[in-house]
Amino acid sequence: MNHKHLLAGVAATALLTSGSAFAASHSGDQLQAQAAMIDALSKKVEQLSANQSGGVVNGVKGATVKISGHVNRAVLVGSDDADNTFFQFVDNDASSTRFTFDVETPINASTVAGMRLEAQVESNSSIAVNAPGPQNADGATNSLRHAYVFVRGGFGALVIGQQSDASDGITQQGFNYATLADINPEHTAGQNLAGAGIGSFGDGSRRDSVRYDTPSVGGFKASISAEDTGQIHVGGIYGGKLGGIGVRAGLAYLGEEANAVKVNQAALVSGSLGFDFGPIALNTAFSTSVDDEVDGSDRFFWSAQLAHRGNYVDLGSTSIAIDYQSVRGVQDGGAAARFATDGYTVGVGLVQGLAPGVDAYAMARYYDQQGGGEATVGMAGMRVRF
Repeated sequence: MNHKHLLAGVAATALLTSGSAFAASHSGDQLQAQAAMIDALSKKVEQLSANQSGGVVNGVKGATVKISGHVNRAVLVGSDDADNTFFQFVDNDASSTRFTFDVETPINASTVAGMRLEAQVESNSSIAVNAPGPQNADGATNSLRHAYVFVRGGFGALVIGQQSDASDGITQQGFNYATLADINPEHTAGQNLAGAGIGSFGDGSRRDSVRYDTPSVGGFKASISAEDTGQIHVGGIYGGKLGGIGVRAGLAYLGEEANAVKVNQAALVSGSLGFDFGPIALNTAFSTSVDDEVDGSDRFFWSAQLAHRGNYVDLGSTSIAIDYQSVRGVQDGGAAARFATDGYTVGVGLVQGLAPGVDAYAMARYYDQQGGGEATVGMAGMRVRF
């Protein structure tokens, strides 16, 4: 029931009851009963009003709860240099299907404690496509994205649990208006196709760790995170305007780590820079290994993107972008097999708003791996947020 209507009904009931009681008698007992009834109704109105404004009636007093998420479904088509043709219904991993619970509770006037619990629920992820036919035996890929607690105030924020490390998103600090169409430095659609395994690297991830974020000062904020493995990530981001031009930038250090086969991988330095000139935005990103002798590889990645966003139809904003990405991962001794690829990729994408929380998109991408591997991928779909 609409809370406004319910509040109005309660108030009307109180007035009618008051009038009836007064008309029946002026005795003290009846007046006391009337006062008690009005008091009870007033408390009910206060309770309903608190609930309407977002308070929690049944739960922890003073806590606020927000539930959000989205479903993102698409059709992916493509072909590789082995003459395999692909047609699959996928979950666009550029913004995977998920649901999120956020809770905040005030400690005092300037400090809050809270938590985030977020799960990813993908059916046939776009990043997993590498052969014709279903990609997952059970048709679904589920994983925990976030499960952390935090304290935030004037000192910054201290976070413990499964979360983004200090370098997560560091290659996407730009004006990537068409990122939903997989036009971003962490492109995923079909990147594992046979003969075209060209993927970027150097952006952070979500891991169990402890993280500290400084307060934002003049648009700049720094972060540091540490895992129980000892790996350290340090990063800083900036957002603001210089001479009327929008600027976003990020730079991070990803410490040396051990991969799944217990082989040390060299530390990385990664970053990104974006300029918004109004009609068009220019975004760049890079990542490079710090000490090639650690894992025997010489790794380097860079990307450049042109993007535009405007309002051309009544439905919502329109975003278009084109990008170019190059990756070098020369292997020496087998220590970095997952980076043993050199090549480039070009992509173009369109995102069209249809309604609040509803966006449709389409993209096309071409892969060319040194040595002959090629693939072409197209994807179109829609994301609905709640």
